[in-house]
Amino acid sequence: MRDNKQPETRTAALRSPNEVIDLFPAKSNRTLWLRVALLLAPFICGTPLWADTSDAFAYPADLEPDVRFWIRVYTEVTTDQGLLHDDWYLGLVYEVLRFDPSDSPRQREHIVEEAKARYAALLRRFAAGDTDNLTPHERRILHDFGDKATPAQYRDAIERIRFQLGQADRFHEGLIRAQEYEKSISRVLADRGVPPEIGALPHVESSFNPAAYSRVGAAGLWQFMPSTARRYMRVDGIVDQRLDPYSATEAAANLMLYNYRLLGSWPLAVTAYNHGPGGLKRAQDELGTSDIAVIVKRYQGATFGFASRNFYVAFLAALEVDRNAEKYFGPLTHLPETQSTVVALPDYVAVDALARAFKADLGALRVLNPALRPPVWNKTRLVPRGYELRIPGSPPAADIAAAWARLAPAERFVAQRNDGAHRARRGETLAGIAAASGVTLNRLLAANGLSSARELARGELVRIPMPVSRADSAAASVAAAAATTAAAAPPPPEPLPAAETRSAAETQSASAQSASAPTGTPAASVLARLPPPPREPVSERQAESTALLPAAAPSGNGDNTDYSVGADNTVVVQAAETLGHFADWSKVSSASLRTLNKLHKNAMVTLGHKVKLDLSQVSAAQFETARRDYHRQLQESFFATHRIAGTENYVVKKGESLWIIAQQHADLPVWLVAEYNPDVDFGEVRPGATIALPRVEAINRQ
Repeated sequence: MRDNKQPETRTAALRSPNEVIDLFPAKSNRTLWLRVALLLAPFICGTPLWADTSDAFAYPADLEPDVRFWIRVYTEVTTDQGLLHDDWYLGLVYEVLRFDPSDSPRQREHIVEEAKARYAALLRRFAAGDTDNLTPHERRILHDFGDKATPAQYRDAIERIRFQLGQADRFHEGLIRAQEYEKSISRVLADRGVPPEIGALPHVESSFNPAAYSRVGAAGLWQFMPSTARRYMRVDGIVDQRLDPYSATEAAANLMLYNYRLLGSWPLAVTAYNHGPGGLKRAQDELGTSDIAVIVKRYQGATFGFASRNFYVAFLAALEVDRNAEKYFGPLTHLPETQSTVVALPDYVAVDALARAFKADLGALRVLNPALRPPVWNKTRLVPRGYELRIPGSPPAADIAAAWARLAPAERFVAQRNDGAHRARRGETLAGIAAASGVTLNRLLAANGLSSARELARGELVRIPMPVSRADSAAASVAAAAATTAAAAPPPPEPLPAAETRSAAETQSASAQSASAPTGTPAASVLARLPPPPREPVSERQAESTALLPAAAPSGNGDNTDYSVGADNTVVVQAAETLGHFADWSKVSSASLRTLNKLHKNAMVTLGHKVKLDLSQVSAAQFETARRDYHRQLQESFFATHRIAGTENYVVKKGESLWIIAQQHADLPVWLVAEYNPDVDFGEVRPGATIALPRVEAINRQ
């Protein structure tokens, strides 16, 4: 990230052993031995001393004009201006268009279209050889095309006239906003071994606006799409961690590290952040190179359009401006540092109850917790258990413990709050509604004044009670203990005279006073030492209302595996696939596929090997759709309860296979291990080989 210093002049990196050795001429025995040591170093250390240690994000010469173009976009032209330019040769800028701030979007569009038509006419003149009586501006454009431009090149350029809106004012605002997140981002990137330069990427994605939404559904500081985000964060109608800059930064670091492991190049990893690592892997394979400049200029992938082609150069421009902010914008306004503290919730709690307990302004809590969605703030849902709540300031541990003590047991729930009422659908039962709502059948019956689980009429309204609170749990435990004691105890004594009995209200009042009275161990200290409550039984869990969940993304949930059918009707076997799956998806028998592939009746298909398909009953497209749907459902089911929290290296031991490695790591499916190691042949992997393992954690989606 930015250090507000002018960059030092970089020297050329030493790229060969001879360049290193030549620094030490053999004029003595001492330097002779040093030369020998330098030659042997790579074999001893495993890392060549002459490896290129220059900036991983240095400008490739072929991309420098494009970087300069984006620097102009970020520093010279505002959102009331824009550049009319050639969309392939970005150095060719026809004109800077300027709008009146009061112009409507339609008026701006009309101005742009008029300008495009004007320059299209000029290019047609050039193509026809009419270069007389040109204005100085028109002669400059003719000169930019060069002396050897052909009529065809002028005509082709007509289709490439493009308008780019300026971003200078937004970038300036982003530089100011970035101050709040720089330290946190730097720390997360360093912890995961991601280059610090990646911290400038939100300038390109969102101008460091954590509330930013794109037209295609990307959200937050790092602009995650829902499908990819669910691999690393919670994204639903109650919590959307894409909008939390801290959680989203951790997710972005993990995703960037995955891209790098897959592609082996940070420039490609950055480009893959926009285009997807699968697409960049295909570009690598097709062109036989990892050179970002070659890929940007030569790759013709169907979806590798202007945005993908320019994502890396825009990032380089943002990095340059971020590093030299005052050079481009002068002294920046410095924001006061925001102090906040994270506390993990042991129970489900209403947000207003948390505000009272922590003596925090509700508006301040909302600013600090942007991941909490409207149902939490309008109190139709509770803040989930396990959620890391940010509270203002830096209170000591004793104050936090005291805040928990201020939360009455009746305000702490063991499950998520429900909608309050449910209209029965065809075939639904009271028992099924109770299970789906996270309450017991008896509580549901009591809430609806019923004594038994009778049949429901379609459309009948069923009242759903609040989930069990800690007070209810404690009362139930006391009642259960009393019942057990009563069953084993002798008959109770005769009741006391009426004058010596207390009313229920008096008893309740006395119990409340006793609970709040100080004891030998302060209540706050006891609560501070209590572990999180055990996971409640399934019947007490709150099922998420599907009405609150965002629609599923049309793409494959961030999966970059190739599920296509080859031209010869073959497929490469992926993890979690069997011959039976191929038979089902192609609507033929397993026996026919065995015959077609000359497989023994007990033989199984092997990961990474090819299988011939019989596509007499379905088309290749139908087979691919069924195959993708299977993997999508498999992955959505897993990421409904888990998230990727990091990556680690694992050294394969003797006798270990993909299946054994996955079984040794709890909650790690074989398909995810295979996805993180696309170039590893697990049928041939040898002991001592190092593979990448995603580190997954269970996540509460209630």
